Amino acid sequence: MKAKRTAFLGVLVCLIGAAASAQIAPSTSGSIGLFTMPTADTPRAGMLTLGVYGWKEQLVAGNLAFSDTDYRSRLYSHWAGEGSIGLGLTDNWEISVSGGEERFESRGGWRGGALNGIEFFSRFRADEPRKLRVGTKYRIYSEADSDFRLGLWLAAHIPMGQSSIHVDQVDADVTRIKTRRTDWEWGIAATKGIVTGMVSYQLSSRHDQDIRVPNQFRVGLGLDVPVIPFLHVIGELDRVTYDGGDLPEEPYSLLTTGIRFYIGRTGWAVHGALNANLDMLVKKRFSPSPIGGLIGVTYAAWPPLPPPPVVIPPPAPAAPIVVEEKTETVTQTTTTAPPPPTPKTTRDEIQFDAASARLTNIAKAILDGIALRMKNDLNATAVVTGYSDSGGTEPANLAISAKRAESAKEYLVTRHGIDPNRITTAAKGSADAAYDNATPEGRAKNRRAVIVVTLVSGT
Repeated sequence: MKAKRTAFLGVLVCLIGAAASAQIAPSTSGSIGLFTMPTADTPRAGMLTLGVYGWKEQLVAGNLAFSDTDYRSRLYSHWAGEGSIGLGLTDNWEISVSGGEERFESRGGWRGGALNGIEFFSRFRADEPRKLRVGTKYRIYSEADSDFRLGLWLAAHIPMGQSSIHVDQVDADVTRIKTRRTDWEWGIAATKGIVTGMVSYQLSSRHDQDIRVPNQFRVGLGLDVPVIPFLHVIGELDRVTYDGGDLPEEPYSLLTTGIRFYIGRTGWAVHGALNANLDMLVKKRFSPSPIGGLIGVTYAAWPPLPPPPVVIPPPAPAAPIVVEEKTETVTQTTTTAPPPPTPKTTRDEIQFDAASARLTNIAKAILDGIALRMKNDLNATAVVTGYSDSGGTEPANLAISAKRAESAKEYLVTRHGIDPNRITTAAKGSADAAYDNATPEGRAKNRRAVIVVTLVSGT
């Protein structure tokens, strides 16, 4: 009975660990991330992502030429709706496309200001398609720290459709706020656990009238905190400044906080958040309001569940001892103390990426279940044996298989506090292949580590 309870708890830990670590979703740009910030994560190979977002921001326009208009007289609202689709080309490389509609609208006591290098002397409203963002991101991870990864991305913002501007007076003969030429964006994100930091730069194109549009430099810090397996609390702090150009807008810091709720393991998630322009909040407090918001629905398929641990049943009990004498046959049952419990073993298997000893999210979930068993039986020991596929030289295969075994041992020791003297590692390279190395699927399964746990108490 106790063995069954232990196995059940191991499976439960695996499920919760996998749920908390494998959850990803696209951001407003279509790249995997938080709400508006990309992270260093990417979808798995062949994984499709979808996203639909709508949001509102309260911003401040730039000053008119040769003037210094009051801060409160240059306020405007930015509304946007965006849909996206993304695809994992490999486990570390994604592409994404996003597009939608947006609105720029003056607010409060507007007396004139500049947006994207264009001067507006009276109240205005502009509706136009958002530029089509076509981007790609590549993930780099560290062999020394499997929880740290970098994401590098490049994107083109391609103009689409026509704009509709309602305004009494405008300085130049323009028909749209965004330019008719392609903008370019590049950046880097670093993710460690629940924390992400990012830096990006957008090189803006010019308007037809040779109006120079300021370039955008963005720095951000974000947190993605799993509260329960399907509910995450997300916070972002962005700082956007403008570089060069004619009549740049006011730099601003935007704080976005909200939740992301995953609908079970369907891959669908709903998002809700509030944002605040901190510069407006500091200078004018809540008059006028610096508050905006964001809502969204996304889809990103989930990985399969990790396999449950294998519990080997105990051997059948020994037959009673029969003592025979010359005159009569006496069946004697021993009344000695019961023998100590027979040790049992469990066997688990985790897989690795090619030429890598980095633990995947599924591998960590399986190791969490193994740690639970070893904590329940303080005399239990484990043997971790690393393997590789048949690619490469045998010395290289032995080296990577040794790293895989040590990676699993290190996780059990550092994450769960298991005594390292209770864990033995071994490396066999490409020897003892359990699967066919002639196929890609077989080679992927041979890149593994096998963990055999001996439960001395027999439970």
